[in-house]
Amino acid sequence: MGKKESKMYYAPLQVYFNDDMMSIDRFANIEAVLYLLLTHANTPEPEKAYLLFSQYQLIGIENGTMADHQLQLARYTLGCYRSRKYWQDDLDEYRSDVYKGFRAFTFKCENDKTLLMLNEAKTPLSYEERIKEWEKHWLLPDIRKEEYPIATEGTYCYYTTTKEDFEKSERIKVSFSDNTLVSVELGASIDNRDTSPIIISISELLECAEEMRKIDPADYCYEILRSNAIKAVEDGKVSICDKFTIVQTINIVGMVGSGKSTLIKVLAYWANKNGKRIVIVLDTVAEVFNLWRYLNKLSVNCSPLVGRSERLKYINQIAEPNKTCLPSILSQYLTNACLVDGMNDGDEASLAYGKEPCFSLKEPGKSKTFLCPYFNICTGAKMLRDCYTASVVLTSVAGFAISRVGKNREPFLDVASRNFDIVIFDESDRVQKTLDQLFMPETSFNHYIKESANDCARYMNMSGFERERNRASQEYSELQLRTTGVMSCLTKALNWNLGKWNKLSAGEPFSALTLLDDLKKDERYKIPDKIYNDIYALIDNENDNPNLSNTLREALNASCMETDFRLFSTLYKRWTDEEKSIFDRTKMTAKTIAVQDARIKLVICLIFFDHFIRKLSDAYAACHETSYGQNEIFGFLQTRFQDQQKHLPSALCGNLFGMKKNEQGDIILFRQFAFGRSLMKDLPYLRLDEGGKAIGPHVIMLSGSSWAEGSYEYHINRPVNYILEADSDKREFLSRTKFYESGFSERVSGSGEMRIEMLKKITEKSASDIIGEYNRNAGKILIIVNSYDQAAIVQAVLVSTLHKKQCSARVYRMISDATTTDDLECVIRRGEVSRFASTPAEILIAPAMAIERGHNIVDETGHSALGAVFFFVRPMSVPDDVQEKGSKLNGYMEAHCKRNPGESIWEYNMRMRQEASKRWSIVTRSGNYGLDNLSDDDKKDIVSTLFILILQIFGRLARVTDTGKPAPHVYFTDGAFRKAPDAERGFDCLTELGVYLDNMMHAETSSEIANTLYKPFYDAFKKGVNYGR
Repeated sequence: MGKKESKMYYAPLQVYFNDDMMSIDRFANIEAVLYLLLTHANTPEPEKAYLLFSQYQLIGIENGTMADHQLQLARYTLGCYRSRKYWQDDLDEYRSDVYKGFRAFTFKCENDKTLLMLNEAKTPLSYEERIKEWEKHWLLPDIRKEEYPIATEGTYCYYTTTKEDFEKSERIKVSFSDNTLVSVELGASIDNRDTSPIIISISELLECAEEMRKIDPADYCYEILRSNAIKAVEDGKVSICDKFTIVQTINIVGMVGSGKSTLIKVLAYWANKNGKRIVIVLDTVAEVFNLWRYLNKLSVNCSPLVGRSERLKYINQIAEPNKTCLPSILSQYLTNACLVDGMNDGDEASLAYGKEPCFSLKEPGKSKTFLCPYFNICTGAKMLRDCYTASVVLTSVAGFAISRVGKNREPFLDVASRNFDIVIFDESDRVQKTLDQLFMPETSFNHYIKESANDCARYMNMSGFERERNRASQEYSELQLRTTGVMSCLTKALNWNLGKWNKLSAGEPFSALTLLDDLKKDERYKIPDKIYNDIYALIDNENDNPNLSNTLREALNASCMETDFRLFSTLYKRWTDEEKSIFDRTKMTAKTIAVQDARIKLVICLIFFDHFIRKLSDAYAACHETSYGQNEIFGFLQTRFQDQQKHLPSALCGNLFGMKKNEQGDIILFRQFAFGRSLMKDLPYLRLDEGGKAIGPHVIMLSGSSWAEGSYEYHINRPVNYILEADSDKREFLSRTKFYESGFSERVSGSGEMRIEMLKKITEKSASDIIGEYNRNAGKILIIVNSYDQAAIVQAVLVSTLHKKQCSARVYRMISDATTTDDLECVIRRGEVSRFASTPAEILIAPAMAIERGHNIVDETGHSALGAVFFFVRPMSVPDDVQEKGSKLNGYMEAHCKRNPGESIWEYNMRMRQEASKRWSIVTRSGNYGLDNLSDDDKKDIVSTLFILILQIFGRLARVTDTGKPAPHVYFTDGAFRKAPDAERGFDCLTELGVYLDNMMHAETSSEIANTLYKPFYDAFKKGVNYGR
């Protein structure tokens, strides 16, 4: 046998390896992991060594160690072993006898556990020499980004999708010659970071604000900064400060109107003036460009950074009404033309945004991609270049977390971690939840089927010649045609008689692997090890496995072929008959056998489904040849966050792929990649030096509602360092707010199928109060619902009711930015809602989660244009939302699981994984319980989260510049805010909310923080709402 060559490791052992064995590099990698396990575990279990790389010890970290640094670097080269399956499969092979003579480690079984020990026998390469080899993984890991080659003279190809036809993809040829190419060098990246604490005096900030006013006399930052107070918090005590220190992660809170936006602006100006570099992470792209225009006027060296593929949506958000084009300073970023596309003489239509071939030029017939030769001068790539030299970069959460920049498509996260001094997160509690959900994407398979309908119709209407012309398109279209059949098969399989299977009956998310593992453990329906191993091998589609039954492979292929399952059932029975010798079921009842068979067959169907959607993704990629897929399934499967996972702690339950069946019979696919919120709160520690010191950028978190103890989604679990306090006049004005209860018996929230009827009745009954607010003339009226569909229903009923009552108030409703409609009468897009103040309408209906923050609806003086808000629904989370459950899991584990003194990294990570799995089981079932049946902690989470949602919506009314105006009014109209009158027990939201506020305002350690933030709201609430104080 020929020997496998190694580029790095174990040269003296090469003679022992042949082509039938694993590569020697892989062998060395496994031993490096086992060495780390011995180093960082008190009682090492080799099967669970993958937990070393989960990095849970970084969650909430305050001081790093040399061990943290070592494991952080090892993750770059050994990170594939974060996966339990990859690790355990490789470990099983390592333990085989073929490697026995030269392994560094041996294994001993004791009390049902496998113990790891050093191999005391003499081996061809000493343990000491191997340690030197292993250290290459964490002493000198190669983490450089591979450089893109630049296209030179010659002919290249790219695939185009036009703005006129997103479905059509066409291959274009373009040629470059010496006289069409230019040579421009990029400016050098700025890298003069100092990781020392940054101390800024309040007087310095005021000086900067005064300079800003001299440049723009209309600038208001100086007045706001001078009139509001900045206070330091230490041990729960609050005091006025004359400076603040930015070191690692600092948490700044301030109620609406306290000057958070002002502080961000002044800090940006200060950084530009003092040679510091700042990233500012904002909630929306519209905010990014608004702040960019503001700072640009002040001559701050700043650059926006937003995604490429959704530019049409961004243009809609920032375009001025009745204008046909953007201002030139914005068009350079959003409506720029592609220079290469301009060389295409064959098609007059311009490329769709996000489809520019910046990194996808190919030589004809070859797969290697090249960088566009105009990258250094093209305005379309300006943002991707400028972030290396700008003093201030403005971006969104997604822009910060997943953007790629520069000529090598380097993750911006890497650039920010290496080259920037400070990262500011505005609305940090919202950012926290957004990051959690970003790294736990989900998608609907039924939505994909609907998306595919037009494609399938087009394919079926083609001639036979057209269908055969493009084999890649043909394969993708044939798979699309099968989607409804596969979905039907899977839905039917989920409804088979599976017995009482908790993994499914409780509404838990599931996957083929989790159900298969459960079958192995279940005493009643337990399957033999060989059956488990054979089905397990199907998950990896191991067609080259000689020990795997051909009949089982055939059964897999037939599982979702026909909705009557005849062929599948025949092949399945043939397979079980073949395995009778080890699959003895003679002592089982016929009923038990039937349930066991149904469970095994369901697992096989799920494995088929997993393979099928991956085939769809691969076929889509081959058909469209683009790195910017429009297809939702493609995006879901291709997004793996590989670069981000090198930095972040793993998802708490492991990087799972799972699915969930919802009430509509749809299959929701989801994945868990990482502990998302660490990208904000633990960012300085995601880069450690050799001693464990944080060398990532300092972080400033800003919010008006991030102090909400008990809320797993929104509470920032870091101490509050500073408070911004609004002036007393604004606080007194907001405390005059009046709260009203409508007293209606109709309960919209929690009413199931009757929800729509209840919503219509509440709308009709509320008309008199709405007309009263309209006649009060204190401002426009906001009505809160839970979805865009509900907004449409309420609009229709309210318009009719107001007409009958001869009220002329005009009613708008909010629609999603993604909605495509030609009928834009009486609607406003979410991204444009700040313009509602200038519309002729007096009433806006909006979903709670779409209006809660980031959208200031103010008049020309900056005062809120809204005078009243009606809560037609109780703004609660969707019960079966997997992403929300993932965020709640993160918050719970962060609050409750701390590392014990003396606990090793591996033991702690294992305990975190075990506790998270238990908690995930509780979280995913909690939607099946009534609110009054929850634990005290879970009730507190519900109430505190409800408080934040109500407070943020109240914040839309709390923009105050004129304290002489009428105070706002708040109406709770949904009967579900109160316990049902005929119920002995029940969850009374307003009473629970009042008690929560009482406790927070009088808490011994944090009452000053709570009072500074929430006292105006609290004073108004307790005057207007009876909750049995």
